[in-house]
Amino acid sequence: MTTTTTLPAAGRLLGAALAGLLMVASPIPAAAQGSAASAPGDDAPFQSSRAAETLPMPEEIFERYIEAMGGWDKINALQNRRITGTFEGDPFEFKASVKIWWEADGRYHLNIREPAGLFYDLYAVDGMTWSVVMGGEPNPIGDVQRLEILDTADFLGEANYRNRYKEIETQREAKAGDTPVYVVKATTRGGRPHTLFFDKNTGLLIGDRVPDQGPDGKMRLMTVRIENYREFGGVLYPTRFVQTFSDNARPNTMNFNEIEVNADDEHDYTVPDSVRERFDSAKKAEQEAAGAQGDG
Repeated sequence: MTTTTTLPAAGRLLGAALAGLLMVASPIPAAAQGSAASAPGDDAPFQSSRAAETLPMPEEIFERYIEAMGGWDKINALQNRRITGTFEGDPFEFKASVKIWWEADGRYHLNIREPAGLFYDLYAVDGMTWSVVMGGEPNPIGDVQRLEILDTADFLGEANYRNRYKEIETQREAKAGDTPVYVVKATTRGGRPHTLFFDKNTGLLIGDRVPDQGPDGKMRLMTVRIENYREFGGVLYPTRFVQTFSDNARPNTMNFNEIEVNADDEHDYTVPDSVRERFDSAKKAEQEAAGAQGDG
């Protein structure tokens, strides 16, 4: 997808920060596997391996994570969630308020508002991603940031591992601070590498390391600590995310104060005509290019 965005500087910075920070914020409340918001990828068969016979297979680690979160029966009872919280980090000087609307089919809307007046909306619907800065015109988002946002909007999160990833491997045992962990290397079907850290004792996911596109467009390594699990609707959910960068950029912190599940508020996820037209046009151009290569 070649659609791009031309956000004001503050919007670009915030978009990059939030896309990366929320990328691993998806818990595992469920719908059908392979939602429309899953990142585009190839049809390669799912591959699983381990670096040594003494290590558990990665499927065992992911399945234990699912059970630690509450198990599939409770997970499958959840159809949406509504999140309120706070964000501290660039481009804001002060703590900003956050609201997230999220559906089991992958529709996603984030609103973030700073006391000084800056506000920003980020959407993912049916594989289309866009932003709105200060109530202005919608800006389609493409390329690497689109993949980051679609990773975030996957409602199943890491429980969707068989569709989310094309390759997973248990690499080693290690320690994250004083916590023993299993380190799992995974590659999404969109081609993004993740290094996941699962608590060896609890089974919960406590960290992720992934390449991230910074506000200047350059790639950097991002590490996210995942903390403070609480129960909502019978399912455990992390409520604190601390994001640090290899380029020593200012850290970002997201705290979720409350999560409501199975809300009946009929939230509006309408795709603006200009966004749909841009994505349809880009998709048509890609199909025509592929057809020309095939004819050649």
